[in-house]
Amino acid sequence: MGDIEHSILSASKIMVNILAESLIHGGYENVTVAQFRILDMVYNGTDTPIDIAKMLDVSQPAITGILEKLEGKGLLTRLTNTDDRRRVALLLTPDGIDLVENVNDYRAKYLQKVLRKMGRERTAQLQESLGAFNLGYSQLKSKAVDAFAGRDIKRLETKSSDKTES
Repeated sequence: MGDIEHSILSASKIMVNILAESLIHGGYENVTVAQFRILDMVYNGTDTPIDIAKMLDVSQPAITGILEKLEGKGLLTRLTNTDDRRRVALLLTPDGIDLVENVNDYRAKYLQKVLRKMGRERTAQLQESLGAFNLGYSQLKSKAVDAFAGRDIKRLETKSSDKTES
């Protein structure tokens, strides 16, 4: 493994630590990182178990088990299509929406602190590099990833333009 792979793995571990800290800080100790990832995906528009399974490269039964746990915690609802019972749509409950928003707000504030420590020039370099990394990743994954990344990017652009207008 090369230096770049080690650096990316290290950054990934840091991001998972920030997520875990954010869950604990918000009082969501009963939600795992994997469960949060699925809630965040649904929050950002990936609304079927099939698409989630494709994006995470796991079996649909593995996703079904996690969805059952999230539904049992009152964070998510599965809606069955009356015309085709095999089709299921996912919808966050108000508690699920609050959880995702609170955790992501905490994460964003934490990341802002880290970025301030880096300085503007290094932050701009990182932003450019992450854009290339995200593009490379989305090219490896299915259309579900492309759809998710597109929605996520549009949401981020909307939030960014909202802040500029304020």
